[in-house]
Amino acid sequence: MTFLFPGNGADKNASHRLDSTSDRDSASDRDSASDRDSASDRKSDQARAGTPGRVGLWLFIWFAIALFIRLTNLTAKGAWMDEVATTLFSLGNYSRLIPLNEVISLDQILRPLQFTSGATANDVITHLLTEDNHPPTYFVLAHWWMLLWQKFSSSTSDYASLWAARSLSALFGALAVPATYLLAKVSFRHTTPLENHRISLICSALMAVSPFSVFLSQEARHYTLAILAVILSLCCFVLSAHALQQHQPPSWRTIFAWIVVNGLGFTVHFFFGLTLVAEGMALFVMLMQQHRWDRAIWRQAPWCRVYVAAAGTLAGCLLWLPVLANFYGSPQTSFLRSEVRNWQFWVNPVVQSLAGWLYAILSPVTKGIGLLPVIAIVLTCVSLLLIYAPWLIASLQRSLRVQLRQPDLRLGIKTMGGFFIMANVLFLMICYGPGFDITRGHRYSFVFFPSFLILVGVSLAPFWHRQASFESVKLPFISQKITGQKFVALVIGISFLGAQVMVNDLSSLKFYNPQALIDFIQVESPYPVVIGTATTVTAQPSVIGIEIMSAAWEIQRNFNPQHPEQSWQRPPQFVIAENNVAKSRDATSELIKSLKTISRPFDLWLLSFGIDLSGEGCTIAKNGSGNQGSFNYSHYRCESM
Repeated sequence: MTFLFPGNGADKNASHRLDSTSDRDSASDRDSASDRDSASDRKSDQARAGTPGRVGLWLFIWFAIALFIRLTNLTAKGAWMDEVATTLFSLGNYSRLIPLNEVISLDQILRPLQFTSGATANDVITHLLTEDNHPPTYFVLAHWWMLLWQKFSSSTSDYASLWAARSLSALFGALAVPATYLLAKVSFRHTTPLENHRISLICSALMAVSPFSVFLSQEARHYTLAILAVILSLCCFVLSAHALQQHQPPSWRTIFAWIVVNGLGFTVHFFFGLTLVAEGMALFVMLMQQHRWDRAIWRQAPWCRVYVAAAGTLAGCLLWLPVLANFYGSPQTSFLRSEVRNWQFWVNPVVQSLAGWLYAILSPVTKGIGLLPVIAIVLTCVSLLLIYAPWLIASLQRSLRVQLRQPDLRLGIKTMGGFFIMANVLFLMICYGPGFDITRGHRYSFVFFPSFLILVGVSLAPFWHRQASFESVKLPFISQKITGQKFVALVIGISFLGAQVMVNDLSSLKFYNPQALIDFIQVESPYPVVIGTATTVTAQPSVIGIEIMSAAWEIQRNFNPQHPEQSWQRPPQFVIAENNVAKSRDATSELIKSLKTISRPFDLWLLSFGIDLSGEGCTIAKNGSGNQGSFNYSHYRCESM
């Protein structure tokens, strides 16, 4: 675990000798590098040493690029069920506005996605904590954002705007660019101003074009705000680690800011708590290393201030314990649990973790139908995963080893690297311990995602600085070389192309596609359409009908039944059948009763709900059952009783 923090204790002479040796080694490295540059180059570099105005201009450019990317094709993809939940709660509504156990219209099933006059932030919090398992901060901000959009928008529709719902997340995603600059700046604060600005700008550029960040930014979810909270918490974590390394107590301003940020972060996403645990694990390793030199170090002033931060953070998190206990064991918290411990149980978390790291800086095409899309999938997967990624990893590993020998970079790298390692160890402990695979879907990687970009950014810095051994990079499989700066530009460019894969919906990360389902239903339905599903209502909080609402919202947005080009004979109808043990209600019986009120013939599409309806005059259609757009369906044709 020596990668986490350098050993540091009361033996200051030993520490001084180690630092002196490493200082001489790194000074030698820097001297050999500077010999390669002419005096005029050094003067030119110093002239461009990153004045506040110039740095601010570049930071604004990367922020503008990030915002432009995240707003591109913002509504091209349909809203999946979690986005439906976010939107309805942000409006101050709740899912039980939908009538159950009866045939309802498009407007009725989408009632939770319509503005409610007089809804307040208090309604948002009340309904959210009644039905969902997320803290309220993002939803309250989204509520005010949606009201602002409604006030200044020219739209007369009563329905929520998907663009408005997603644009807030996109804005927070773009704000992560200057926040990443700040994190890199405090992580490597002991470097020269020029080197600090360069590293920080490279890190912010990576955040601007990161495919993973773009993916999260284009969803009406709270992950990008959580990333901002993670970045700010890591800033306080790094400042505290630097102070502890020098046997100095972190400033009270840092401690109080840390407590406030951690408390707010926990009200954005409960999994932000994993960030706090990983920070604690990394600091504990640092304490154990210092304890080897000074047995009393744990009760000295520097560490006592860290305990204050930990106590304040814990107090803020414990306020939410009743809410967490209320949701424990509900369907919303158990879907990640794996009951079967086969080979996939052991392999998937590791593979998914590695894939999640790569998605931070690249994204192959993984979605498409037809010859050309398949060719694109094969070419991008082979070129990026089998050629580019190994070459990039080898290059970054080589440069990171050199950077670790630089005294002014070593602590920042080990602090951020230690946190990254501890966070991933924690993820694997959760996967293999209680059996919750939180690596699935990659969204929860927001917990450590900024630290990964910082490590990549500092590893790219020597190539941009034209340091010795990094002035050029050999291309894979050929003898040709490119300059170090072109290598950095290539890495950022590949990330930018990966971002375009995301905004054009060519990645399977966005696996729910209601448009594909509706297209399929239209083609396969000669009769009027009824779409149904089942929902389980228990004493535990739960959101009902969000999967079928996702399909209905797509119909309302892009498949207007009144439009002459659409193939609907009449607007689709909907039914949500209720399973409720307390009220002795069975979804199958409730569905059958509802279907008897519909004029025949009609096509019945059941989502995630397949039953035998042969006794009710409904036969399995030719296409039977399957999956479209990640929606499991069963298709029946109901022609006569």
